[in-house]
Amino acid sequence: MSTYHSALAATAVGRWHLASGDSTMEFTGRHFLFLPVQGSFPVREGHVEVAEDGALTCLEAVVSAAGFETGNPQRDATVRGPRFLDADRFPALRFTAGPCAAGADVTGLLEVKGRQVPLTLAVDEPAAEGDRVVVRATARVDRHACGVGALRGLVGAELGVRIRAVLVRRP
Repeated sequence: MSTYHSALAATAVGRWHLASGDSTMEFTGRHFLFLPVQGSFPVREGHVEVAEDGALTCLEAVVSAAGFETGNPQRDATVRGPRFLDADRFPALRFTAGPCAAGADVTGLLEVKGRQVPLTLAVDEPAAEGDRVVVRATARVDRHACGVGALRGLVGAELGVRIRAVLVRRP
């Protein structure tokens, strides 16, 4: 678990918005249980609120299910379809978290297809880059717990997730 640099925590107080074009959510899974598959989801929106003591008071991030991409158009269309993400009915995946201590990993709820499951993000130390803050985090997601259970024998249950969140202040 990392700890936030006190100077950064002091300057981070307030509401921050996710710079969707600069933020990424990537994943790695397994096909046939041993072939790695990598892909991404486009980040749509989000915000973070930081208290005076550096604690996270609120976090919400949304990615587009319809933007699921691995570079294989046939697979991507199948995963976006009703057997997996059902992106037409459930166009977004959402992560929300409430209060947590400064420097702590962030535990919240991941919503996929209307189902909420607990998820903990292992957060690296944020880095200030001018008027932006860059936060990197990782997690392990059980797709079956999220209601994405098709092809259990061919596709691995667990996805490794890597997040790069670029946060900016907006008035």
